[in-house]
Formats: sequence, structure tokens, C-alpha cells
Amino acid sequence: MIGIGSTNIYIDTPRLSREELEEYSKSLFEEWEAYVQAHLQLSDYSLALSVEDGSVKTLGKIGVGLYALYIGIGQYGSFISGVQILKQQVSDASEYLGRLSVEPFSNEIITPKIQKRGEALTRLEGIFKKVERGEITTMEAMDESKLIFGGFEDVPAFFEGLEDALNDVPIHPHEDQLQLIFPDEEPIPIEKMPTSKRQRSPEQPMPPVDHYRVEVWRDSRKDQLNVRVSKA
Repeated sequence: MIGIGSTNIYIDTPRLSREELEEYSKSLFEEWEAYVQAHLQLSDYSLALSVEDGSVKTLGKIGVGLYALYIGIGQYGSFISGVQILKQQVSDASEYLGRLSVEPFSNEIITPKIQKRGEALTRLEGIFKKVERGEITTMEAMDESKLIFGGFEDVPAFFEGLEDALNDVPIHPHEDQLQLIFPDEEPIPIEKMPTSKRQRSPEQPMPPVDHYRVEVWRDSRKDQLNVRVSKA
């Protein structure tokens, strides 16, 4: 699978029990998956969620096979338009995951940190922009693209369509005509949580505690749901 989107989330909340962490992770995945199914126009993809306790640290990933990506891009007319539209859909799914992850802690005093990445689609759009600026040739752009998406023999039609699109890019050395939908890293704005401080009793030394990681994933839309709980 080719990574087309990831979301890193950090929530400075008191630690959850193993049972609470597992329930939180499975519920988060279920709601995120429902959103992705409704809004990401790809015939197949993978979803993976990893959540660790302590403070809650979450990583969500979206992956796609090259053929499904080719079909997804093709439904929007031009190659460039397809890349940009799918990238926006992935961005929306990442933002939704970020907001969803914070909701259960809305009554806590927290300062969540959330970042999303466009992964392969952002890198591909960057290649188009370098061709537009005259920094690389179409041949060099194809070589860079194959490092991201694999060899020509995997899905020849994808690379043929990509090469045609690159050849059609007008050269503008001093200006960018192709606008990025979102940068490679983008913080997600989150509503500020209450900042008043709670009274705390003197802290007593705590015995070492176990920390856990819950992984929830589906390798494809029709694959079975997998859940694994392990010590972090």
C-alpha cells in the first residue's frame, strides 16, 4: 500500500486504563472509518490507527494500492485535478480524525497537538510544481515518481497517464500556477479548551505503571478488522 495521508495526535490527558484505551481506540477507528467510507472516493484503501497511553498519542494512516489510486484519479478528468481532489479528501479525513480524537476529553484541561501529512500525493504534486518551474525535466519527474509509486510494470496505465500530464504542464520559471491544496505538514486548528487550573493535592511517588498501545487496522475495505493490544 502507498501512504497517502497520516495524522499525528498528542493529547495531554491523564492516562487511561487498558480497558479505557482499548474502548477509546476501537470507537475512534469505527467513527473515522465511517467518515472515510462516505467521503474518500477510492474503490479500496487501508486504514490503520495506533493509540498509546500515558498522554494519549495517536497515529492514523491511510494507504491505497496503485491500481485503485489510478482509477480514483481518473474519475475526475485530468490527472492533476484527480490528484488535488483526492488529496483534499484525504486532508478532510485527517482533520476529522483529529477533531474526533479530542471530543471525549472536552471537559479536560488539555492542549492537543495535531498534524497531518499528505504523504505520496503531496510529494507527487511537488513534482508537478518542479516541472512547472523548469527545475526538472519530464524524464527526471518520472524517475522521482517511480521511487514513490513503484516500477512501471506494476500499473503501466498509471505511469502513462502521469507522463502525459507532466508533458502538458506549462513551464513558468518564476511563478506557481498549480496551487497546493494543503502543505506537507499542517496543524489542525482545535478549539481552545478551558485553561483554569485545578487544585492539586501534593503529589505522592507513584509505582511504575504499564503503558499500552492499541492498534486497530483494516488492510482493505473488505478485509476483517484487526485489533492488537500490547505493552508500549
